[in-house]
Amino acid sequence: MSDTQLPAPPPHPYAAPVRRPSRALAISAMALGLAALLTVAVTPLMSGSFAVLGSVIGIAAVICGVIALVLRQPVLYSVVGLAAGALAIVVALVIGMLSIGSLFADAVQDDRRAEGSATESPGPADPESTAVVWPQNMSTGGIVFSGKDQDVRRSDAPADNATPAPLTASDLDSPALIRVYVDYRCPYCAKFEQANAATLDAVLEQDAAAIELHPLTFLDRVSEGSYYSSRAAGTLACLAEAQPEVAWDANAALMSEDVQPAEGGPGLDNDAIISAIEDAVGPLHAEARTCITEERFVPFAQALSEWVFANPVPGAVDPSLGVTGTPFVVVDGVPYPGDPADTEAFRAFLVEQGLALK
Repeated sequence: MSDTQLPAPPPHPYAAPVRRPSRALAISAMALGLAALLTVAVTPLMSGSFAVLGSVIGIAAVICGVIALVLRQPVLYSVVGLAAGALAIVVALVIGMLSIGSLFADAVQDDRRAEGSATESPGPADPESTAVVWPQNMSTGGIVFSGKDQDVRRSDAPADNATPAPLTASDLDSPALIRVYVDYRCPYCAKFEQANAATLDAVLEQDAAAIELHPLTFLDRVSEGSYYSSRAAGTLACLAEAQPEVAWDANAALMSEDVQPAEGGPGLDNDAIISAIEDAVGPLHAEARTCITEERFVPFAQALSEWVFANPVPGAVDPSLGVTGTPFVVVDGVPYPGDPADTEAFRAFLVEQGLALK
């Protein structure tokens, strides 16, 4: 055999591993783009900050998509990320423009109201131009209920243009005082009522506390000129004076889904408000009906609401505590921090504040 070495065979064409082009950046672009779209999509259900966050994620998706295309990473993933990110940015911009337009429209409407424009929707008499007449049984600034019969604390009507004279639990000879601030076109107030009406009934039934109800009017601005919040709050004031024994149940009736106005709608007229309350409590006295139809205490309700927002909550542990929205519940000066619709959390809060509930 010859000692001559045979030449080495050529390398096998498939022996070396095949390196696939990286697709990480393209996949990241697609994931970011879809995340941006999802974030922007939930903005109407959450808050405007989600639109800002969605636009930031969308910008990141566009950048990743462009770089991925330049590096010749998978075109499909890159294009999907690029397109989704760009769409999220456009949608976020549209939402932002609509929000700015809404704020501008509100500002124009407020200016027209301030100037007494002839184009303003009909409304009640300006409470600053007439004497604000107080109803009976609301001298504290609210309607105070106590006992298993939901008795209303009686008080004379203060002088015109007076200010509230709040009382404490000890003044009312009650173990505790729960202040509840509501607006009758506030959907979260309705949720609070539906979730916690039984608990509040039990509070009165067991004499665990007195409950002071404060109907507010700040959502008139979304009532299409019908000033529904003021008319509903004025209705409770009429009942506090003319037929107090039905005021507690009338409050519940105004919070029902069938009565509370649709979002942005004008709400029921005065006759329909009367009918809705009578469906729940029976016929109203003629004096109560007349008071409601004449809107006797609408200026009072508006002035009282302004006072509530301009002053600290009476007896609050934090002297700077103020009402910033509804529903707002304060127990012996301590505000309820939980979900208005969480029955168990609200009841637990009452027990924490020392209410002896069975």
